[in-house]
Amino acid sequence: MPGIDKLPLEETLEDSPQTRSLLGVFEEDTAATSSYFSQLFKAMQRIYDAQNELSAATHLTSRLLKDYEKQRFPLGGDDEVMSSTLQQFAKVIDELSSCHAVLSTQLADAMMFPITQFQERDLREIVILKEVFQISSDDHDTAVNRYSRLSKRKENEKVKNEVMEDVYTSRKKQHETIMHYFASLNMLQYKKKIALLEPLLGYMQAQISFFKLGSENLTQQWEEFLTNIGTSVFNMSSYQLHYIKIIMSQ
Repeated sequence: MPGIDKLPLEETLEDSPQTRSLLGVFEEDTAATSSYFSQLFKAMQRIYDAQNELSAATHLTSRLLKDYEKQRFPLGGDDEVMSSTLQQFAKVIDELSSCHAVLSTQLADAMMFPITQFQERDLREIVILKEVFQISSDDHDTAVNRYSRLSKRKENEKVKNEVMEDVYTSRKKQHETIMHYFASLNMLQYKKKIALLEPLLGYMQAQISFFKLGSENLTQQWEEFLTNIGTSVFNMSSYQLHYIKIIMSQ
């Protein structure tokens, strides 16, 4: 229903078919919102879990590189150059691991927290209010039915007054409940937009911060080292290829 963005609170007392129909549209929209955000939450949870796993794996890699010099390889001998090189790699990967740990924390705070809060607080509130609204409506219907069955001749004034008081009290409670329910459904239209954009903003800002941190702390500091290692690997590959050609030519 285009053009409709809120439930009219001023019409809650009337409880008209039109209002009930409009309420049904908002409840249908809420169900669709809940389903969509459930899928989005799972996707973001996978991002967060993957980042945590990457952080842990990077840290483990650094630790294993540090332990290389403690290993005893039957054919390796004491290769001090390789050990020294791997120690340098361990250092840079350890710094990279710290960057990944920072990114994990930022994703938890800026991405997972807002979408989790929307799931557990805002959407859960709607479910609870709907249940309370249904209970209050049932109580009111029961009170009205009891009043309609009163016999003016047989029932005394005390019973009649009690039933009328019950109708008044249940109607008042129903009105308070539906006002709260309608207001929360209206607010959900704004909250879901914030809940959609805030985690995405947090995700992008965390990634930008991560890349900037890596660029500032790693690129300049280790560029020469990585260039030298790249040259050494290229030379070793060339030697290996040359050696293979010699073997095959014999």
